[in-house]
Amino acid sequence: MKVETFLADSAADAVAQIRNRLGPEAVVVNVRQKTADGLAGLWQKPRIEVLAYRPETTSQLPVPEVLAALRDELTAIRRRVDGHDPLPAASAPALALATAPTAPRSPRSNPATPALASPPAWSVKTLLESSGLLPLHAESLIERLQGLHGATPPANLAEELDLARSLLLRLWRPAAPGVRRPTDRPHVFVGPAGVGKTTCLCKWLAQSVLLEERHPRVWRLDGITANTAESLSVYGEILGVPVERSWTPANAAARHELAFIDLPGVNWTDPLAMKELGQKLAPFADAEIHLVLNAAYETTVLLAQVRAFAGLPVTDLIVTHLEEEPRWGKLWNLVLGTNYPLRFLGAGQNVPGDFQAATAERILARQFPNK
Repeated sequence: MKVETFLADSAADAVAQIRNRLGPEAVVVNVRQKTADGLAGLWQKPRIEVLAYRPETTSQLPVPEVLAALRDELTAIRRRVDGHDPLPAASAPALALATAPTAPRSPRSNPATPALASPPAWSVKTLLESSGLLPLHAESLIERLQGLHGATPPANLAEELDLARSLLLRLWRPAAPGVRRPTDRPHVFVGPAGVGKTTCLCKWLAQSVLLEERHPRVWRLDGITANTAESLSVYGEILGVPVERSWTPANAAARHELAFIDLPGVNWTDPLAMKELGQKLAPFADAEIHLVLNAAYETTVLLAQVRAFAGLPVTDLIVTHLEEEPRWGKLWNLVLGTNYPLRFLGAGQNVPGDFQAATAERILARQFPNK
């Protein structure tokens, strides 16, 4: 991947340069304001510096060592159970204990009747849990797989994993279509404090301007607390997008425009704060409400936060900080344990950086990279 640097006088100029050199498939990884060096910076207008690259035709994600080791271990266990491999020498003491002589039987006693063997367990359950899926959901998936394919698992882990992937693809709930529509509903960003909500808005905003050549408008509104996200105003200035501080019917975006509304994060454990947030959302009855969550939090916390916001008209979920969370399988807990679809997957602080539409295929590719 070769990242190229573009210096432009405006967002429109940057778009033209990127399209001419890299084509419409270009990916923007960072955008910032750049001032001239020395005394020239006192009178010259700051320029825009954009980092972008043309994606490779094929890409291969690294294989996490933990999952690879676990997969090899499960395969080895399955082969020993099926009689393909001898028991390793390290297990000899356990075998000796199991076959130690027992008290002599009475001559009249009948040999013990062997119990009916239960079907072997599905090894993929352990793999699903190690990737972040809660045991409850992993067990539910195995029950569904057994209902579809029988109690006896396939002959190897790879086939089990293929079946599990197919089932997860069927259970995926797609989010609303992309932003390219004749009329756009306003996009309102809500969430707990500190989850990267404003950064998500800036990422989406930069992609809309630099890659889609849209002309959005932005509102940075106060809530129960003041909205101190100055970075939003900075990126608005860089991209040539107006950032307004109050919403009224007179200055509301026209239906053909793309509108982003940023509200400050709230204390999701405070019922009063959640009630006041609901009142703040009242003027946006036709908006798409995006609940932003930090994917690096424990799953129990994420689900508790979703429940706290459930009384609001949330449309979908956006998850952030995925660069801090290697267990992408935990995202399926939000799919299987809530009524909301996933909309975007975000990672890193760069704008627009890593901000992609959430798809089942994208999550599975990171969850099981060598499949």
